[in-house]
Amino acid sequence: MRLDTMTWADLPKFEGRELVLFGSDANAAALMRHIASSGLKISFKLVLDFCEPRDFFGIPGAAVETWLDERDLKGETVVIANTAQYQALNALLYSDPDEVWLCSRLCYKMFHSKDEPRTQTAVRAVSPFMMQRGTPPADVLTTNAYEDDGHTVYEIADFRNQEFITWTVPQPSFPIDLPDFSSRVRLSDLPMRMSHLSYLLWKRTTHAVQLSYSRRHIVAPRYNFFHLDILDTKTGLHTRWHDLPPSEGLWDYVATGDFDDNEEAFYFCRWPVEDAIRGMADGSNRVRMQVGKLNLDDMRAEILHEFDFQDRVHQCTISGDGRYMVFAPMRMLLPKENLKKLREAEVMRRLQEWVTLDSMATLDLRDKKTWTTEIPCPIPAHFELDPLDPHLFYVSTHSLMPHAEGVICFQPATLHKVRIHDGETRLEGVYTHPGFIRTIQHCPFVFEGRVLIAATNQNKLEIIDAADMSLWHCHKLVDDPRYDTADFSDPAFLSKPFTLPSRPHHCDSISASADGRYLVLRMTDCFLLFDVARKEVVGKVLYRDKLRAPGHARGYMQNAPHALALKRYAEWAAARDL
Repeated sequence: MRLDTMTWADLPKFEGRELVLFGSDANAAALMRHIASSGLKISFKLVLDFCEPRDFFGIPGAAVETWLDERDLKGETVVIANTAQYQALNALLYSDPDEVWLCSRLCYKMFHSKDEPRTQTAVRAVSPFMMQRGTPPADVLTTNAYEDDGHTVYEIADFRNQEFITWTVPQPSFPIDLPDFSSRVRLSDLPMRMSHLSYLLWKRTTHAVQLSYSRRHIVAPRYNFFHLDILDTKTGLHTRWHDLPPSEGLWDYVATGDFDDNEEAFYFCRWPVEDAIRGMADGSNRVRMQVGKLNLDDMRAEILHEFDFQDRVHQCTISGDGRYMVFAPMRMLLPKENLKKLREAEVMRRLQEWVTLDSMATLDLRDKKTWTTEIPCPIPAHFELDPLDPHLFYVSTHSLMPHAEGVICFQPATLHKVRIHDGETRLEGVYTHPGFIRTIQHCPFVFEGRVLIAATNQNKLEIIDAADMSLWHCHKLVDDPRYDTADFSDPAFLSKPFTLPSRPHHCDSISASADGRYLVLRMTDCFLLFDVARKEVVGKVLYRDKLRAPGHARGYMQNAPHALALKRYAEWAAARDL
């Protein structure tokens, strides 16, 4: 399938052709009136929409789902003029048209913006918290990003000074040729049962916003996008960083990197897009991986190591003593058949049959050696450092298959305790239970000398004792029978797909205060402040403007050793300079 974007100015290229139109709303009607008034000889044999169109300019109409149940669009050219461009494109998945054209100025601009500047000055703003009365101050800074009207907004929520600090920059366009990409990459090779456009939009979404240990820079990697976003919080200068010449082609970057605690530097890994496309086609997902260290003051990178590894590295984390890096791919299960046509009772069983386990890699940065360790549960995602032990990590696995309608969870999530010792990385413990739904984020912290791990479980906060990986406390945030009765050990529960909504209304990320007394829980409409000593919610901060899409509101010093975190927060207390 060849996918491309267009505007009304491109309509003459279709003159004399018979097309299929997707859309019967005001946008599609305006298109038809423009064709008629321009005298163009373009005809449409069929109009499809989510509901059956009636009396639409005399074109025979049908509801897309009903129509595609009995036939496909093989050999057809489809013009999507519906307002809901992405949903319309997803509705045509696997219907096999020859060409699909997105008639949208917004989509066209994404792929045809020329000479975008590599550096820009972000617009800075400060606004006070809207707080519930009695909410105590806490030594917490959380960082986050969200999209707003074609812009990316980077945000620091400062819970001591009780204010939001934001920087706003335009969203980047795509430096990739959409028709070429869609022609070379089969739909069946894409993760998540996505269209080519939704896959690229997912790659562009900011994954984790990270504040450097000096608080001078914000680094915001996207989901394996083609550059790193770097913001200087003092000057407001925003840089879309990559350092490879055009002859090298495009490279993908890791979704979450890590900082050096001795200098203003950021560790990352990257791999050629051409390798990724080839790996998707042959099923190997193997790429040439580079591990680098970027000096944030002069924007110069040093490549530390290069080796063969797997595509889609989700997070790379540096050990507390700076010697090791650990990272893993976040493989997405590829459906072997169309989930829409698979009987509901078989979906969960078939997903478990399709599971492929992955291995995390450990890189010894001193000796330049790498080795791998298999993770015994599917979809490893996030690595978080123990705040006291420099060679101890906690790795989450998601057991999910995102697709066009949401995210299917097919096994309980897990948290693995992992230790690096004498050239070996081994598993030391695991936390899970049949009702442990995909944990979007986990946060190790120290409270009264004890290492605890705060983990999200949709409508619950689960706090785990890291010593023996047992439950220390579970706090229900809101009642929700759907999640309260989830049981992956129950055959009746597994008889139907367990699909999470694309925008959960529960906790999606967590950060800890410097002393471990408070946890900040990011909800859809607010932050909640949880008192670990009292084991209860003691405050709320409302978002000033709108609901926020789920994401990783990463905490300042979240992956730093405890002593360093205490030192940096003490410096922040002594001199407010953000």
